[in-house]
Amino acid sequence: MALKLFFTTDVHGSDVCWKKFVKAIDFFKADVAILGGDITGKMVIPLVQEGSEYSYRLFGRDMRISANQLEAECEKIGNAGYYSYPCDKNEVDRLAENPAAQEEVFNKLMVKRLENWLKLASETYKGDRKLYVSPGNDDRFIIDDVLKKGDSIIACEGECVALPDGYEMVSSGWVTPTPWKTSREAPDDKLEPMFEDIMSKAHDYSRLVCNFHCPPYNSGLDTAAKIKPDLSVKVGFGGVEFDSFGSKACRKMIEKYKPLLGLHGHIHESAGFRRIGPTLCVNPGSEYAEGVLRGYLVFLDNKKVKGHWRVAS
Repeated sequence: MALKLFFTTDVHGSDVCWKKFVKAIDFFKADVAILGGDITGKMVIPLVQEGSEYSYRLFGRDMRISANQLEAECEKIGNAGYYSYPCDKNEVDRLAENPAAQEEVFNKLMVKRLENWLKLASETYKGDRKLYVSPGNDDRFIIDDVLKKGDSIIACEGECVALPDGYEMVSSGWVTPTPWKTSREAPDDKLEPMFEDIMSKAHDYSRLVCNFHCPPYNSGLDTAAKIKPDLSVKVGFGGVEFDSFGSKACRKMIEKYKPLLGLHGHIHESAGFRRIGPTLCVNPGSEYAEGVLRGYLVFLDNKKVKGHWRVAS
């Protein structure tokens, strides 16, 4: 019988997407579920208390709610991938003048949500490790040790881990440089020795899954709009300009070692699948802000990919 994998990526702090990931094994009747990077959210949303009301700004709109709406609004913010932070005006002023304090609050909220997520996984699987989780470029290094404490997940970053039926998986959350200067990025000449080191941990490339967050360069899974220095989209005479933003080092690993399967993310708008030589590479894309968990179901049997489907929940 084929090994049925569910792969997703780029949930970016969305509570509802994590809950769907935890349920994916039952929902899709998969053997294992893999989350390939960019786990945490990108922004803290202060909800400033003013008497019996709270005010905040979200999605470009100024919002005002009553105290009895606070819990529901915090849930909505969490499902969108942000971190709600109820506080008073004095706290907002304190943070505005203290970048270090801002980082402390951000890290605290990030770790707390991840710990809650791991608790949900533990309650669901009771120590049965069927969830494979690795960080991506947007994830700060403080989460690595938190992931290792989860008793129902296998933390994969930089490791070669065993999958059922004799398959293996190597993982890296590092990507090529981005305009946002995220935690895990480096040029290809730095990535190549990192990837080579990870690949060296595998035993049988014909049974290997490469969970590399950055897609292979010029693969069709790495196409995105060009960004100007002010972070706006670059528009030329013919409209929005696009380019390939994947990793040449990643592509080199796939062409050189010919693993069975490549699992990728990072470029949300470049969902799909491609073959590089004998290797099937997939990028499910991401719609986390809408609460949609995009993924791929992949069937492995006798060192072959027997089928694959892009799915959503």
